Amino acid sequence: MAYLRWRRFTELLSLDNPALGELFMRKRHKPIVAAPVEKWDAEYQAGIYDRLNRSEQRHHHRLLAAMIADRWPNPRVLEIGAGEGVFYEALRAHRPARYVGVDFSKPAIERGALRLAPEIAIGEVKMVLGDGRTFETDETFDVVVFSECIEHLGEVEDLVAHYAPNLKPDGAVGLTMWLALKPLRLWHRLKAMGEVLDEAVINTPWGGGWLVAVVRPRTAPV
Repeated sequence: MAYLRWRRFTELLSLDNPALGELFMRKRHKPIVAAPVEKWDAEYQAGIYDRLNRSEQRHHHRLLAAMIADRWPNPRVLEIGAGEGVFYEALRAHRPARYVGVDFSKPAIERGALRLAPEIAIGEVKMVLGDGRTFETDETFDVVVFSECIEHLGEVEDLVAHYAPNLKPDGAVGLTMWLALKPLRLWHRLKAMGEVLDEAVINTPWGGGWLVAVVRPRTAPV
């Protein structure tokens, strides 16, 4: 317990002091390696991620949905790494005009299509099988969301540039990220790319935490 409290303390301090995070980071030179799609498929089929439906696992979703709706009433949202569309459950209360969820796991997309069948039927929601690093669409959105996946999608600068054409003129990137020193490197790089509109940290009773933020990148069309 003492170690977890110390780790959380250093992670919170490193939000505004990247050098401190680098100092305490373990295996700082080892890159984050994304798990293969076969692993995600098997875990979705086994129901491992059913726990993400529990209320205590969705505080970060509710906060991000509120941040988005506060600035963009009835928002149009593209979510990359959407899994089975759990984030939409939080967004639904804010009456989004459009939600497109993209994931490279076929079982996740199939489960999402069942979960959100009524909204899909009326054209409000679309669940798409695709690679979040290369997905393309002609639609434009108020916010492109990356919820606990941005560290698995390559260089953050390339990722944001790829989706910039899909952002409306005042559009932004929505982010949730498990609070850990190595992923926070990407957060510091994302912050440097634009204007932070909202930023908060949610702590959990079991000692973890999420970073939740909305950033308007300078690469967005104006």
